[in-house]
Amino acid sequence: MQTIEQLQKYVQEKIKLYPELKSEIISLFQLCLDEIEEGGSREHEIDLCITDIDQTIDESLKESKRL
Repeated sequence: MQTIEQLQKYVQEKIKLYPELKSEIISLFQLCLDEIEEGGSREHEIDLCITDIDQTIDESLKESKRL
């Protein structure tokens, strides 16, 4: 994924699938935008954001299985 627009679509899809994680996903997306604005590598920050979102979802799913 190379563009902010693609990342935004990814974020929207994940929020639709996991509405209970909306605030966490949006926070990660905003952090990505902030880091890029501060001079971080766009490609690197987007990759980190995707990884963090996926990890947040995985942790949530594991937690719900324990309950």
